[in-house]
This record gives sequence, structure tokens and C-alpha cells, in this order.
Amino acid sequence: MTKSTSPAVCLLSLSVCLTGVASAERAQAQAMVPVNLYVADVTYNGGTIQIGRPRKLTGDRGIASQPSFTPDGKAILYISRRDSANAQSDVYRIDLGSGVETRITSTAEMENSPTVTPDGNLMVIRWIPATLFREWGPWIYDMKGVPLRGVLPGPDTVGYYARVDSTRFAMVRPKSRTTMAIFDSRTGSMTDYDLPVANLPPQMIPGEKAISYTRTDSIGRNQIRRLDLSSLDTSTIAATVPGRVVHAWASRGYVLMGKGNTIFASRPASKEAWKRVTSFSDPELQGIATYAVSPAGDKVILISPVKPSLHTALRDSLQAGATLASALKGYSNIPPGVLVKRYDISEGGLVGIAAEQTAKGQASAAVMLLNMNLFAFPKSHMSYLALGDAYRKLGEEPQAVSHYRKSIELNPQLTEGEKRNAERARTAIANPQRK
Repeated sequence: MTKSTSPAVCLLSLSVCLTGVASAERAQAQAMVPVNLYVADVTYNGGTIQIGRPRKLTGDRGIASQPSFTPDGKAILYISRRDSANAQSDVYRIDLGSGVETRITSTAEMENSPTVTPDGNLMVIRWIPATLFREWGPWIYDMKGVPLRGVLPGPDTVGYYARVDSTRFAMVRPKSRTTMAIFDSRTGSMTDYDLPVANLPPQMIPGEKAISYTRTDSIGRNQIRRLDLSSLDTSTIAATVPGRVVHAWASRGYVLMGKGNTIFASRPASKEAWKRVTSFSDPELQGIATYAVSPAGDKVILISPVKPSLHTALRDSLQAGATLASALKGYSNIPPGVLVKRYDISEGGLVGIAAEQTAKGQASAAVMLLNMNLFAFPKSHMSYLALGDAYRKLGEEPQAVSHYRKSIELNPQLTEGEKRNAERARTAIANPQRK
């Protein structure tokens, strides 16, 4: 079948349709999609908040993430990954006035979540890929990028953090269920207080001795939560913008969230609903998150990929009540080559949606989605494993076994997750479904 195949036929037989797309377009789907940082002015007028026109800071230089302001608000630190082969992450600094970028770390280790310590050093989450989950935690570096010392008394798994006072840190621990914890450096103790939470930095709430974070829900009904740093009691502040987890506190009690091309604001203390502040038509600002606000509350750092995520767009439709089949129809008139130019195709993201939908009885639509994934990632053992599950759910046992076998064939079985997937496929083959 060629590129001229009708959208309706393409939707019904997506795997056949996608094979007609040029290999160059497939390569484009697999290429690293730049994620940029933007800065925008924040102003307040009576009872309203305004966001100015965003200015791009990072110029498509790899994947930028996890920005934080320096204490004077004149610069940001952030993480950049510029090598798609090994996903090496290092710390960079950008002066907001001049736009000059400086690389701070060049270590063999990965650094995440950079902030400035009270004495002017650098604090990061440092991890070593070969010992992941054994050596992954907060470290102090100097501002020349030289590691000085670990913060914790022993190995622990910490993904994000916030310094809350002179001796304590709020720490997000990606355990079997991600938890919000407080680490006390005086006693060396780490205590969990809430779960499951989003794997994001805790936010200091302006004017309060408290932090906020997002507690997640499997269907996107997330909540912004509060941990009082005196009583250590937890409470709910407000529901998030549906399906989103990233929030940032501005001045005057405002909290900001991004979704799609729109920034929303609310003042939880006034029980205000989320209100649209502004929307952007720029095609590179269609997947924004409001990640950090300056100490003075006059600037916000936005994160946005140069093209939006397809699995995020699909999940938004599902959370709004659409079926997967109806959500996919929205893309049925887009030729596959155009689709990969317009959207970021995430192997794991689409597999995750397909697995969820198979479990909910939507296996036919899951098959279509997984075949879309195989266009971009033809050697995706995860997609073949999920296709085996979907075909088994449909009662098509020969197809299921064939896909389980293909998953094992393509699976390198190097990581613990890959080994578990291979074992699950072997178990599925050994235990065929009986009619």
C-alpha cells in the first residue's frame, strides 16, 4: 500500500499503511526531539496575572530540563542531554540578560536537578548508570563542576529534592511507589510522608513554611498537596489542571500550570478555579510546562518540545472521555510521514497506553496504536509483547504467540526490565489461552 492510501483504510490497517512510508521518515520519528527552555515575564494587575511573550533560551540544543533560578534571579541552571546515543546529562548555566550559556559539569556520571546552595556551591542528583538505584542521590559540587561530597550518609534512591531549611531537605524517592520524604541532616533520618507523588522537585510555597508537590492518580485526577514543615501534616491544596503534574508558585498566591499551548493560573487560597492566562500559536509551544518562577516572581521558565508528544495528546483525549478508537480517528487523515514530522512518537508512551486499553477491553484499538509504534520503532520488543497481549485478549492465539516470539527475538535482555519482559513472553507462550 502506498502513501495515497485513504485515511479510513489506514486506520483499519495501520500496520500495512505505515510500511509504505519512507525509511527517512521512520528515522525522523526515532531522532531525538529537542526540548527547549523559554523565559517569559510575569506581571500582576489588580486581581489578574499576565504572562508575556516567551523568549527561547536553549536554541534546539538537545533536551533541556529541570531549570532552577539562581538566588539573584539573573540566571538559571538546567540539565541538557545532547548525545542521543548515551543520554549523558550535564549541568549548564544561562545568563538571562546576555543569553550566554556556560557548561558546568563534564563528568562521567549523570547530573540532574541542579540548584545553588546557600554557600554558592552546586547541588545535584548524581547517578552512575552501571549502579543505578545503588548510587543515585544528592551531591555537592563546586561551581567548576567538581564533585565534593554526598549529602546522604549512605546510598539511597532520590530523584528530586528541595532544601527547606538549614538542616532539612524534601526528597522525592522513586521506590515501588514514588514517595515524598523529609531528610534531616542532623539525625541522618529519612521519613516518607505521602505517596504516590509525581517525580518532580517539591515546591516551596511562598510566604509559608510548607512545600507543595503533586499526588498522582492513574486517570489524571491529580492533586496539588501540601506538607507543613512544622507539624509534618499533609493536606490537599487543589486539583491540578486535568492530566498534568507540573506546577510552579508565582507571587500573590498564584500557582501556574501549562497544558498544550495554554498557561492556566489559580489562587487556591481564594478557592479559584483554573483560569486561562494565555495561549500560544507558535508550533514549538504546543506542549508547555510552567517549571520555575524567579525569586522575585517576575519571570517564569517554560519547558516545551519542538513538537508535541503524540501519546500525551492521546492520553488527554482518553482522560476527557474519548475511547482510544475515537481518539485515533483524529489522526486518521494525517499521512504517517506528516504525523512523525508533527508529533513526537514515544515508544514507551504508546506501549503504555496500549497496555492500559487492552486491559480495559479495547484490544482492537490497542493493536492499531501498537502498529503505529512499530512504524517508528520496528524493533520494539515492548510493542511486540503488548501486541501479543492484545491479540490474546481478542482470542487470536496464533497471532498472540507469533508476537510473543518476535518480542523474545528482538529483546536484548540486558536490563532487569528487559529480562522480565522476556520471561513474561516465555511464560505466555508456555501457557496458551484455551478456547
